[in-house]
Amino acid sequence: MNGFRLPLGEWADHVVDFVTTTLGGFFDVIRMIFTGMFDGMDWLLQTPPFWAIILIFAVLAVWLRGWIFGVGTVVGLLVIASVDQWSNAMDTLALVLVSAAIAIAISVPLGILAARSKTASAIIRPVLDFMQTMPAFVYLIPALILFRVGVVPGMVATIVFAMAPGVRLTELGIRGVDKELVEAGRAFGSPPRRILRQIQLPLAMPSILAGVNQVIMLSLSMVVIAGMVGAGGLGRDIVQALSRVDVGLGFEAGVSVVILAIILDRLTASVGRARLRMPKRALAVLGAAVLVAVGGTAVTAASTASTGDKGTVKVAVFNGWPEGEAASYLWKHVLEKEGYTVDFEYADAGPAFAGLSTGDYDVAFDGWLPTTHEAYMKKYGSKLADLGAWNTEAKLTIAVNKDAPIDSLDELAAHSSDFGNRLVGIEPGAGLTQATQDKVIPGYGLGSMDFVTSSTPAMLAELTAAMKKGDDVAVTLWRPHWAYDEFDLKDLKDPKGALGEAESIHSIGSADFAKKFPEVAGWVKGFSLDSDLLYSLENVMFNSGAQSSQYDGIVSKWMDEHAEYVESLTS
Repeated sequence: MNGFRLPLGEWADHVVDFVTTTLGGFFDVIRMIFTGMFDGMDWLLQTPPFWAIILIFAVLAVWLRGWIFGVGTVVGLLVIASVDQWSNAMDTLALVLVSAAIAIAISVPLGILAARSKTASAIIRPVLDFMQTMPAFVYLIPALILFRVGVVPGMVATIVFAMAPGVRLTELGIRGVDKELVEAGRAFGSPPRRILRQIQLPLAMPSILAGVNQVIMLSLSMVVIAGMVGAGGLGRDIVQALSRVDVGLGFEAGVSVVILAIILDRLTASVGRARLRMPKRALAVLGAAVLVAVGGTAVTAASTASTGDKGTVKVAVFNGWPEGEAASYLWKHVLEKEGYTVDFEYADAGPAFAGLSTGDYDVAFDGWLPTTHEAYMKKYGSKLADLGAWNTEAKLTIAVNKDAPIDSLDELAAHSSDFGNRLVGIEPGAGLTQATQDKVIPGYGLGSMDFVTSSTPAMLAELTAAMKKGDDVAVTLWRPHWAYDEFDLKDLKDPKGALGEAESIHSIGSADFAKKFPEVAGWVKGFSLDSDLLYSLENVMFNSGAQSSQYDGIVSKWMDEHAEYVESLTS
């Protein structure tokens, strides 16, 4: 179009910048409210014994659906507990319940407004069309900017994504009420509010409840996406499983999501058909379960209050970066032995750096400098603290199988057909991808090759498949990475230096990290882990077939085997 480009993206950037600058305080208040609501619900679900929560759900299931579903509910929840996903499931349930409640509180009144006003309906419908067709991932971008990293952007994205069916089905239900009944109410002199309350809403209730059910189901479907911005719960484990191609962890977390979805779907779908009064026996059992839950909550709270540890250190762990996860687990065990509590917050590199800059996270052990994470340091550097490099042997590479017919990047173009004319990359936004596109491909004349970018898990899956078949394969990779111990690989020489020199892996803290945890900051500044030790730790974690639930035991055993080194970390 003669070089013309509509600057729609720039306009969106300006709008978000303007809103952030002028209404930052307002969004901070919303963030505090949403965080408080989530924390309260999460506390109610997490603190009691798990069997007390199961008992409450069982009583509700028997009352609303019958004994068969009650037994199925108990079995399903016990499966979640047995695969060590109970805490994550309750985090997810808290997020779903709070987000769905807010979405319902907004959508039902909007649906009533749309049903009673053609003008309102004409305005709301295209907005709902936009909300339902926009990819859910897109909601995370402004939500992350406005509400910072953590559970709140996940909740906001969930609310926006899930409320559309609540509005539509409420409007549909009210509009579907027999007009003659409404006219009869008017003939008897009933005002519009009374007609709405006593005629339209009761008759439209099945449709409204169907909308409520859909809101809850869509809220649950967002947990994986919310896990990408640090919302935690089952979504976090699914994102972890994807980043590591961990079938076992992904299956356990996925089954847990399915069980929660079935229970919530059946319970909410049965509310409209349930008897208004619960049988006395069921009511008594439910009351006893609630009392037990409250008692367990009080005991747990009392025991927690008496522990008095040195504080909670929030560690940001980058999705798909195994060296950082290994170092994070190492420090988790070190700090817990010293009396600290350590919480892991999994997120992609961008949200993690943003969270460090706002103090939502305390420290991360995977800052690649000076090149890979240079852009994040330029953007957030004034609000971050560089705690020093713990490994100076990091390197971006193009790796091939060891028996490949080439040894250097300047040979790759002539042998591209041996590799299927494909160079398999990782995430499109990664620094390694940018270096490959901007320097490696033009520098070595690889324009005829298909540079496939998708994700680190996809690259590793392609690498695994090729190595099993004995095919030649070329991938973008980096050292240190467990793949070098899992497969026979070699790095192609880079005579033009397109991928840069060796980098260092730094510990990056929030601006006030040293003030909050001066002892820990001192230890981290002296932290050093050479590649051989790192490979040995990565091997036992990622190459032994272990699942993430076993990492604590694996790391603890590794620390016992390297006691002298571990002791030096806090000396």
